[in-house]
Amino acid sequence: MTPDDWTRVRELFDSALALDIGARAAFLDRECAEHPALRAEVASLLAAHDGAGDFIESPIYKVAPELLADPTAFSLAGRAIGPYLVRHEIGRGGMGVVYLADDTRLSRRIALKAIAPGFQSDSGRRERLRREARAAAALSHPGIATVYAIEEIDNELYLACEYVAGPTLRALIDSGPMPADLVIDLAKQLAHALAAAHAQGVVHRDLKPENIVRTASGTIKILDFGVARIENVGESFGGSRLTAAGIAIGTPGYMSPEQIRHEDVDFRTDLFAFGVVLYEMATGTNPFEAETATASIARILEAEPAPLQFIGAGAPAGVEKIVTRCLRKRREDRYDSTLALVQDLERLQRGLLPADRPAAADGAGLDQAAVQKRAALWWWECHQAVASIVYALMVYPAFRARLWIPKPWSLILFFSLLAAAATAVSVRLHLYFTSRSYSSQLTSQRARARPWTQSSDAIFAATLLLDAMAIASDHSAVAALLLAVSVAATVSMLIIEPATAGAAFSRSGTSFVDQDRRPGR
Repeated sequence: MTPDDWTRVRELFDSALALDIGARAAFLDRECAEHPALRAEVASLLAAHDGAGDFIESPIYKVAPELLADPTAFSLAGRAIGPYLVRHEIGRGGMGVVYLADDTRLSRRIALKAIAPGFQSDSGRRERLRREARAAAALSHPGIATVYAIEEIDNELYLACEYVAGPTLRALIDSGPMPADLVIDLAKQLAHALAAAHAQGVVHRDLKPENIVRTASGTIKILDFGVARIENVGESFGGSRLTAAGIAIGTPGYMSPEQIRHEDVDFRTDLFAFGVVLYEMATGTNPFEAETATASIARILEAEPAPLQFIGAGAPAGVEKIVTRCLRKRREDRYDSTLALVQDLERLQRGLLPADRPAAADGAGLDQAAVQKRAALWWWECHQAVASIVYALMVYPAFRARLWIPKPWSLILFFSLLAAAATAVSVRLHLYFTSRSYSSQLTSQRARARPWTQSSDAIFAATLLLDAMAIASDHSAVAALLLAVSVAATVSMLIIEPATAGAAFSRSGTSFVDQDRRPGR
């Protein structure tokens, strides 16, 4: 978004924050009716604010709002920070900015995390950051990016971390569902790394594809363990928990139910996020993510994910059993240890894990809901295809009608209809193709296409109506056809399309493709 967009986001956030929680959704619906991207951003900030309270959970708008108005603020590119020579920015998140830098002492490339200025004056937060960095640095596993040091330079804090080159898991998922053998291999590597962290009492709490990198050698690396929760901390780390219970941290779409409810978390929180990531690797689709953070959270709390068999036939056999167990709403129903998850994945890789479907008691109602949702999506896709065909076919009658209408109105009406039909057909076929081939991008594409489809539908219906009125006295049969299609297009625009879209992309129940991915760190 542009700096002006961020300014508007901040204005909306401040206004919504002054309202009761129950009134915020209606306020955002009213103020952002034509700007779904702004609404989603404000909703995400409100969700983060409601759970904020500890240093890493506090979003950037709260500690350094100037960064929202000027994306170039807080830039260290090209500067020397102590022994580190900063090259360029490689990421930006709620706590500050991550840079690629050179450690001149040891001649190695690192990722330098510069903490936002608003955190520098809080001694309690600074001390918690030191403790968590020391604890995270104690993790030693090839699947975990190492935290080298926490540096205090000119009274400002920096985290020096291992720089991991390679595509994120998000980039791999966005390319579509992965082959079965690759899904299992990456999942096993990821589970081994989590098991190593959990054995040390470290819970990541924000596991997502953006925080997982695959190196050129095929090795998985988990990033950002430096901001994790440390459980059962002993005297070496200060004798107390480093992050208070009751604090929500995470990314909507990957947060466990206990995170959303601000309850205490443990390793099973990471297992829930692991289940979402595994689901995405197998299908290319997130089972919970929606157009807004609030909708994603509601789905996690209320909806069961669609069985993998309804998403794509290529989903690896046996993966569904693991995913189902990881995504249980009650953490007591998930794996009782991360090692048990690792063992199941190893058995699956050896072909020893049966691909049992969930018991009827758990899955009968879910299967019915999934079938209904798939049917609703099919009707929405059918509507896009039929509308495209009708729009294309009506160009010829409009071309004939122009011969019976005086100039220049004949040309104005015909070219207006031609432009509207071309736009509508192109956009609708694009959405149909996206739904079939790149379902993870469908929600964002629908949001971008909505103004184009609505305007082209309106122009198409209006020009057909004007054509019909202009030729009605001399060519009543053709006029009747044009009028009938104009009325049908209007009914479709105002009633049929909203109904099919509402059924296919409703915010409750099982979702197949309704997603709006927002990168974050």
